[in-house]
Formats: sequence, structure tokens, C-alpha cells
Amino acid sequence: MSDAPTALEEERRDWRASLEHAARTWSLVWANSPALIVWIAVLTVAVALLPPAALYVSKLIIDGVLLAIESGAVEDRQQALIWVGVEAGILAALLALRRLLTFEKGRLHAELGFATNHAIITQCAALGLEQIERADIQQQIVIAKQFATSRPYSFVNRGFDGAQHVITIASVVVLLWGFSPWLLAFMLAGAVPLFIGNLRFADTAYNFYKGRTPQVRERSYLESLVSGDAPSRERLHYGFGPRILSRYEDMFWSLYRDDLTLKTRHAVFGALLAVISSAVFLGAKLWIVWVAIAGVITLGQMTMFAGLVKQGQASITSLLGAGQGLREDVLYLSGLYDFLDLPVPSDHPENLAGPDPSDGLRFEVVSFTYPNAPRAALDTVSFHLPPGQSLGIVGVNGAGKTTLVKLALGLYRPQSGRVMLDGLDVSQWSREALRARFGVLFQPSTNYKLTARDNIAAGVGMAEMDDVSAMRAAEQGLALDVISDLPHGLDTRLSRRYLDGVELSGGQWKRLGLARAFANEDSDILILDEPTAALDPAAEAALIAQPRNGKSLIIISHRLSNLRPADQIFMLEKGRIIEAGTHDALIAADGAYAGLFDTQAKAYG
Repeated sequence: MSDAPTALEEERRDWRASLEHAARTWSLVWANSPALIVWIAVLTVAVALLPPAALYVSKLIIDGVLLAIESGAVEDRQQALIWVGVEAGILAALLALRRLLTFEKGRLHAELGFATNHAIITQCAALGLEQIERADIQQQIVIAKQFATSRPYSFVNRGFDGAQHVITIASVVVLLWGFSPWLLAFMLAGAVPLFIGNLRFADTAYNFYKGRTPQVRERSYLESLVSGDAPSRERLHYGFGPRILSRYEDMFWSLYRDDLTLKTRHAVFGALLAVISSAVFLGAKLWIVWVAIAGVITLGQMTMFAGLVKQGQASITSLLGAGQGLREDVLYLSGLYDFLDLPVPSDHPENLAGPDPSDGLRFEVVSFTYPNAPRAALDTVSFHLPPGQSLGIVGVNGAGKTTLVKLALGLYRPQSGRVMLDGLDVSQWSREALRARFGVLFQPSTNYKLTARDNIAAGVGMAEMDDVSAMRAAEQGLALDVISDLPHGLDTRLSRRYLDGVELSGGQWKRLGLARAFANEDSDILILDEPTAALDPAAEAALIAQPRNGKSLIIISHRLSNLRPADQIFMLEKGRIIEAGTHDALIAADGAYAGLFDTQAKAYG
């Protein structure tokens, strides 16, 4: 017997999920703007009741005018004029309240958009590196962000609109019931066809747009290659701008044609259903006129009933449309909540230190493989870095050097083996305590389009950093000259996107990255991944001669001369350590390391 869920069970599960997402959205709104929600609800009720009231008063006006003509009495003329004033007051109030409601909903849109974006950014900040680098999670982030400000607000707004239509319909029912319940059937019959068409379109549209997310991401990337400043040098030099534009145009028109086909089908189908709906309303109006001609109802009643049928049918159509829209919104909200519900790595704040501070950093038979990779990035790697010692790592691109750094920092977790710090698995350390132990220069390092101070303070979690501390880190990172040349020193903004900003060279950015690695004065392990890339020879020599003040050092470099002072060196190849020892021992062994060193030495003559 199959354990697969039946279609009915799947549908029930979808509806349960939809109800949960709806409840979460209202909870989010209420938590952020409770007073605003109550005020919008009050305005919604008022706006819903005023149109039927205006129709009723218009009936009184017409009947009052006819009575005044027949009787000629001054009192009847005055009463008719009073009803005109009442109608004018109702319509003025309706206009003012609608504008006020639009304004208050605009406030809600902004506040809810911020709350939703804040939740997405908070979740992104909590994800682990292995998660944030996955293509499927990146797609979830795109879907969540793409509708972050529109769909939650759209859902809430449709809820208010639906409530408004329900109140209006109830008012219409009260006014029509005494005359003819059949008119209510006309109202419903005229609205249902449009609802069926829109409901059919909702699921189709959602599945279409969700399936095109990878293409939309690629189109956005192609656009950034032309409009962004980072790739502009290569684009202009190599002249591939027109070809990128051509790809962008092809992708746009491909997506547009599919989108247009879908919307055209919906428009044609909707137009046919609208004709049916209009025909039903016309039939109801003809019957009302016929009854009025027969003398069953007054001219004022005829006008009111015709208006009520039209208003009721429009409200039912809008109500059903809001229901269909709510269904569509919930489909998109499911993508948002699927992302927000992703499990995040748990922290262990109680583990602020390891049991054996004299042990340092250890890799014990560590292996790690990226998703869909043909081989392991690291394969059974083991080494020990005691406190205060230095380790040099060398290997060709793709050998696993940067992966090793990420594992040492606890950003990745090995699929097998253990990474230990002071006798405790790094996965069991508090993130705060673990990051306080390391100063790191990543490869590639990030160039923050913020101030120079912010670029350095990133090394201490963007905490407030005074001039003395920032300049100390800048000195150790060989960035004093960079800071001194900036027009506003540490507070210079480093991007031409700002009117008062400046741009740095690759070597200057590298020095700020080094200063960031030295920002945390209390760290006792330095990891420098290709620290001399983009540095001139004098700066390279100064960095290698930099005193470590008892800190452990892991230095990764293609330039083997930088590794000579290291207490131990190992060479990675395809994720494995193929050679290990001191520089002199590896040269004496005359293996791969010695051959590479000899090749580099010959290049310098």
C-alpha cells in the first residue's frame, strides 16, 4: 500500500499552510502597527457604509421632488432640499474618508515593508556560510525579497477591502431584501464568472513566475555587468558590452513573450466573463425598470434598486476578487515564510573557552565536499598548530586552501573529522567567542563602500572604533599612508557613488583589508589568505617582517618566499596534504615544494 498522500490530503495540507501564513501575516502587522490597524478598520467601516446610505438618500430626494411637484407644498420642497444637503454631506464625507484611508494605508505599506525586509535581512544575517552560498537558498532569498514590500501589504490591504465589501453587501442586502430576494441572486450570478476566471489565473501565474526566477536572476546579473562600476573596466576594454546587451535583450524578450502570452490569455478570458457579468446586470436592471413602469415601485425606488444591484454586484465581484487575490498573495507569502523558517545554526554561548588552551588549533582527518562537486575540496586533512607558532600553506588554485580557512573559523562544518580549538570542537564554541580569537584576511577580501574607519572596524564587528585603535590597526596593516592621503582621513567615504567619496587602488584596498585583520587586538590567531597579492615588494617585505607578538599565524601564499620563516609548511594538492615540514626540510626532500620554489626563484633571476 502506498504511503504517498492523496490529492485530497495534499489540498487540505495546502489550505492549512495557507491559513497559517495568513495568521502569521496578520500577527506581523499587529505586532508592528496595532494602533494604525485599528484606525484603518474604523475608516474601512465608515467608507463601506456611506455608499449605500447615499443611494438611499438619493431615493428620498427623487421621491421628495416628485411629491413636491405633485403637492406644490413649501414643506415638501424644503424637505427635498434638505435631503440634497444630506446627500452632499455624505458624498463629501465619503471623498474625505477615502483620501484619508488611502493615506493611512500608505503609512501601513511603508511600515509593513520595513518590518518584512527587516525580517528577511535578519534571517540572512543568521544563516551559516554553507547555507548562504547554496544556489537554492539564494533563489529563496530572491523570491522573498522580490515580493517583500508588496505581498504582505497586498494581503492585508485585500483583507480590509474584503471586509469593506462585506459590510457594503450586507447594507445592500438589508435594503433589497424587502423588495425582492431575486435581485440578490442576480447580484451573485453576475459576480461569480469573473471570480472563477481570476481564481484559475492565480495558481497559473504563481507557478509561472516562480519557475522563471533563475532567468530573472540571470537577467539582473547581465544588467549589472553593463551598469555596475566594478566590471566597467574590462567591459570597456574588451568591448563585450554590446554582446551582453544582446543577451540581456534576448532574455528580456523571451520572458516578456511568455509573460504576454499568459496575460493575454487571462485578459481575453476575463473580457468574455465580464460580458456575461454585464449581461446579468442588464437583465436585472430591465426587470427593475419594468416593475417601475407597472407602478409597483416609485421612480426613486427604481433608481435606488438599480444602483444597489450595480453596487452590490460590484462589491461581490470585488469581494471575490479580493479572495482570489488573497489566495495569490498567500502563494507568494509561502515563499517568504519558507525562507524565514529555514533552520539557522545554533549558538553555544556557554562555551566561551576550550578545556586545553595550550593545544591551539587542530584538524583531525577533516574532509569537506561542496554540493555537486566532482571531488572533495579537503580530503582527510590533519595538522596541528600550537599557540604562538606559524603555519604556511601553499597549493595551486582549487587545492582547498580557502576551504581550510572557512573550516578553521567554523563557517563550514566538515562532513567527517573534527576541527578543534583548545581541545573543543569549533562547532561547540560560541560564535562571539570564536570570532574574538581570530583576525582574518579573506581571499578575496571585501571592499566596503563605506568609510575607511568602517572598513577597519569590520574586523571588530563594526563596533565603535576610536582614532587610536583604528590607526594602530592601520599601522599593522601597512595602511597609514592610505589613511593619510584621504581627504577626510578615517571618515572618508570610499566610493565614487558618493559625491564626496574617493576610490582606492587594489593595493590600497588590500592594505585596508590587512588593517581589518589586525583590528581585534585581543585575537591570538591570525589567518592571512594571500596577504601580499596586490602589494608592492616593499610592502610585502614589511608585512612578512611584522612582529606577531605571540600570535599564531596561518599564512596562505603562492609566493613561497613569504613562507620561509614559518615553523611548518604543508603543500595541498586536490584537497590532500602531499608534503609537510619546514622550508629547509622540504627543499632537502626535493619534491613538489622544492620544484615550485626553484621555478619561482629562477623567475627572479
